[in-house]
Amino acid sequence: MFVNKFAKCFALAFLSVTIFSCSSDDAAKDETPAVNGTKYVASYWLADYTQYILDFNSTDQLMIGEISAKGVGIEKDGSCFPVNNTFFALTTGDEGSVSYHLNSAGKLVAGDKLSFESSYAVGYTDDKKMINIGATWDGSSSDYELMIYNPTTVAIDGRKFNDFTVSPDNKKVLYWPTGAAVSGDKLFVPVYIKDVSDGTNKVLSSDAIVRIYKYPSLDYVTTIKDTRTAAIGMYYTNTGIVQTESGDIYTFSSNARAGGYPVTAVSSGVLRIKKGDAKFDPGYFFDLEASSLKGKVLAAYPLGGEKVFISYIPNTIDAVSPVYSFLRTNTLFKSAILDLSAKTVLEVTGLPNHGGDEFFGLGSLFVENGKAYKSFVTGDQARVYQIDIATGTAKAGALIKEGLYLPAIGKLTY
Repeated sequence: MFVNKFAKCFALAFLSVTIFSCSSDDAAKDETPAVNGTKYVASYWLADYTQYILDFNSTDQLMIGEISAKGVGIEKDGSCFPVNNTFFALTTGDEGSVSYHLNSAGKLVAGDKLSFESSYAVGYTDDKKMINIGATWDGSSSDYELMIYNPTTVAIDGRKFNDFTVSPDNKKVLYWPTGAAVSGDKLFVPVYIKDVSDGTNKVLSSDAIVRIYKYPSLDYVTTIKDTRTAAIGMYYTNTGIVQTESGDIYTFSSNARAGGYPVTAVSSGVLRIKKGDAKFDPGYFFDLEASSLKGKVLAAYPLGGEKVFISYIPNTIDAVSPVYSFLRTNTLFKSAILDLSAKTVLEVTGLPNHGGDEFFGLGSLFVENGKAYKSFVTGDQARVYQIDIATGTAKAGALIKEGLYLPAIGKLTY
């Protein structure tokens, strides 16, 4: 999921998530590594899309003064993901992906490298690994590669190819992955339908669709669909599917111009797959356009329990906004906290209308001690904001001096 200036321009021209883990909770007490110290690590995009990795001694440093990469950051291309006490910079470039960790002195250092040819969808697993789905953007092959990345060994534990054509009779109409999530022994991959038959990437209207695989074998099981809402997630963002603390899977469908979709008559909303099931729950649908939000969800981030933080766009704004507005800094978006089980809405206050999330998403919101931390572009400046999960109150934090975003924030121990 490497994103650079070329990738952004490429997508704009042709187009028509925080969970982190440290030591295992299930490990025996005497096997738990001693923790000498803690640091917080963030990836940082400059305005020219040069990417850095920074570390902080506390979350307080995210909330005061300015954040700058000059003289302090590690320059490294790649989309970064906090996973199992590492900070993994995934890139498809020749230099390879790099796994960062804290050494015994608490210094952020690079570990082993791993080569990825392609990465278009990423997600976390219950056993503290990461799913990567590689594909050919132009549709030159319909065989996509599903991989299990092990951050402990910096290696691929499993890989399997699977045909993502909608029908075997036409290899140019494809299911395109928008994310991945594992619950128990199942891997869920939300997709939308695209047509590449004329050399362009035409997004087609589709139902909510999820392809299901066994985990960890990666064997294909089935494809499920639901007509109550539209395609799940968005291109390259991994923010359309969330596993909550209960183990249930929730999916988020925008049906929005801002998400790059041709709008259909159905409502933007949330579906549920109960833990252990391989089907959408017919008794659950959270209609966001009919809720007090009167808007369409663009991205969702887990907050713990059954709550998520969402970015959304009001219906009236989406109707006149440019297609793929989530790639822009225009302040079209608002935020809210949803209790998915209770179907309640808590609008976030203190956070101005903000721009979209670009291509990053998974890992860009960090949760600790009842607070969520995430960066936002709010017009002529970009800042980190702290959101109180219980009250929905946001507080402005550090100014992001030379750039626009902190695409990933995590916590490491040593």
